[in-house]
Amino acid sequence: MAIRMVEDLGAPLVVTALDLVTETTAPTWNEWMAYIAAAGGYVSAFMGFGGPFMKNVGIASLPWAAKKLYTRIKGGTTIPGRMAFRGAGAGGVRGYQPVTPRPELY
Repeated sequence: MAIRMVEDLGAPLVVTALDLVTETTAPTWNEWMAYIAAAGGYVSAFMGFGGPFMKNVGIASLPWAAKKLYTRIKGGTTIPGRMAFRGAGAGGVRGYQPVTPRPELY
């Protein structure tokens, strides 16, 4: 089997360039581009669009997307200054709590 330049070498280079460009110019989009590239590659290959190039884009971007997803689930931040996803009741006060007067005000 010979190496096909566009499919086998071009797709990982495109994914690497996409990662580097979004990381430097638009860091808030870096994580979402990882998910879009992985899902787009696999879905288009499954539906028969794009051929082996799009399949290899999905394969090449899967480690990038998996690392971002692992960091997001673990609770760390993938973007400086932004918090990880949390459920609606993850922080703060749950339910109704009556207001009690503070003794230092009297």
